[in-house]
Amino acid sequence: MKIVLTGFMTAGKTTVAKILADKKNFNFYDSDDLIEAREKMSIEEIFTVKGEDYFREVEKDIIGELLNSDEDLVLSPGGGAVLNDELRQLMLNQAEVFCLDVSAEEVLSRNKNDEIVRPLLEVDNPLGKINSLLTEREKYYQEIPIHFDSERYSAAEIADQILAEIPDQKLKIEIKAQNSSYPVIVDKNFKQSSFNIILEKIKGRKVFLLADQIVMDNHAEPILSLIKKNAELIKLELEAGEKIKDLEYLKQAYDILYENNFTRSDYVIAFGGGTIGDLGGLIASTYLRGLKLIQMPTTLISQLDSSVGGKTAVNFRDTKNLIGSFYQADLVYYQLHWLDSLEMREIKSGLGEVIKYAILGGNPLFDILNKNRKEIINLNKDIMLKISKISLEMKDYYVSEDVKDRGLRKKLNLGHSFGHAVEGAEKFRFKHGEAVVMGIAFTAFLSYKIGDLKKDVFNKIIDLIQTFDYQIFPSQDIEAAELASYIAHDKKISDNKMWWVLIKDLGSTYLSDEFDHKNIQKYMEEYLCKKWL
Repeated sequence: MKIVLTGFMTAGKTTVAKILADKKNFNFYDSDDLIEAREKMSIEEIFTVKGEDYFREVEKDIIGELLNSDEDLVLSPGGGAVLNDELRQLMLNQAEVFCLDVSAEEVLSRNKNDEIVRPLLEVDNPLGKINSLLTEREKYYQEIPIHFDSERYSAAEIADQILAEIPDQKLKIEIKAQNSSYPVIVDKNFKQSSFNIILEKIKGRKVFLLADQIVMDNHAEPILSLIKKNAELIKLELEAGEKIKDLEYLKQAYDILYENNFTRSDYVIAFGGGTIGDLGGLIASTYLRGLKLIQMPTTLISQLDSSVGGKTAVNFRDTKNLIGSFYQADLVYYQLHWLDSLEMREIKSGLGEVIKYAILGGNPLFDILNKNRKEIINLNKDIMLKISKISLEMKDYYVSEDVKDRGLRKKLNLGHSFGHAVEGAEKFRFKHGEAVVMGIAFTAFLSYKIGDLKKDVFNKIIDLIQTFDYQIFPSQDIEAAELASYIAHDKKISDNKMWWVLIKDLGSTYLSDEFDHKNIQKYMEEYLCKKWL
C-alpha cells in the first residue's frame, strides 16, 4: 500500500507522514530530500542554477519510481507536485491520496518560524505570492478526494483520521499479458471510504447482484442500501454450492440480464463464496462478450484465492470447471468480518489453498501456519491480514505473466488434479479445499516416492496437514481406477500430456509430464493402501 499526502508548503505533510509511517510500519519518503540527494544540491540551489522546470522533471521521475515500486510507503511530495497531470493521476491511481489544507496567512506565519528555505517565497510580497500559488493550485488540490484542515487538527489527529479512512490492506493485481491491473481492497470491518470506490464505479449504472442467500441474510447491510442509492439494482439470490455451477443457472442469469436490457457499461457483482464467484465471473465474461465485474468474496477460499486471477467456470457431467473462461474483475473487495459467520468446514476449506501457497512459497507463510494454528482457526484478523497479503501477492506472481495457464501459473494447480478427481468421485461431498489438501498429500507422497523431495520435508508437509486435522484420503470405497478416470477428463491435460506439479522442497516446485493414466493409477493405488503412513 502507498499513502501520499498532498497540500501546500507548511501544511504539515512531512510531520503527518512520519506518524503514519511509524504506525503502519511503512517506509517514509520526502520527495524534496530524495531530489537533493540525487542532484547533490539543495532545493534552493536547483531552482537558482537549473530552474523550476528542471526541478519538476526530477520530482516527477523520483515520485513516479516510488509509486511504481512494490514497496509499502508513505510519501510527502512537494506542494507543487500535483501540478503535473500525469503525476497527479499516478498518485490517484497508485495510492491512497489525502490533501492537507492551510490558509495563506497560516503559511506565512509558519514559514517565518521555519528553518527550511522555500525558493518560491523568496520575494518582496510573500503573502501575495502565497495567495497567487494557492489560487493556481486550487483546482488540482480539489481533485484529491479527502481533505483535512491542518489548522484545526494536530498532526497526530490528522494521522488518526487518515488511518480510519484507508483500507486495512490494498494490493494491486497486475496482469502483464493483458496490460491491465486492478485493486484488491481488504478491510477488517466495513469502511465507508473503501466501499466508496465501488460506488464511484457503479454510479448511474445497472448492477446485477449475484448473491449467496445466507450471505445476504448475514452481511447485506449497509452494502445493499448503498448500492440501491447509487445504481439500478437487480438481484439473483441462490443457495450457494457446487450445484449452482451449472448451465441451468447460467441461462437463468442470461434471461434476467436480457429482460433488464443490460449493456457493456453495466456491472455484475458476485457476492458470496467461490461458487458464486465462478458463476458470476462466467456470466460477466460471456454476456455481450463482457460486462464489468466486481468480486466481493465472503469465504476464506474465495478471498485468498479464487476471486483473483480471472478463472471462471461451471461444472459439466460431474467434471469440475470444464466449461469456463479467463476474465479479470475490475475490482475485488472484501471484509474479514464476513468470515465470522463461516462454519469450521468452510474455514478449513479455505486454509487448504493457504497450505498450497505455503508449500509453493515456503517461509514465512509455512512458518506462520505452523506457529499460529489456534489464532488462524479462530480467524485472528491481524494474522489473517498477513496471510491475505502473502497469498494474494503469490497469486499475482503466478498469474501476472501467464493468465491462461500455459506455463508458470500451472504451479497453482498443486494438488488440484487429484483433488478435483476426489470431488467428482465423491459427488462433491468434500469441499474444494478439503479435496485439494488430499491432493497435496498425494503429491508430497509422489514427490518423495519418485522425485527429489527429502523425507524430512515430506514429513513436515504431512505434519502441517494433520496439525489442522485434515482428512488425507477419500472414502474407502473410492478406488484408484475411478480417480484415474476423472483425471482423464481433467482440463489440465494438454498435448496429450498429464502435467503434474511436484515438490522439490518448501518453496521449490516443478512441472513434470512423465505421467500417464496407467502409472498415475499405480501410484494412487500405492498411496491409497496407506502402508506408507
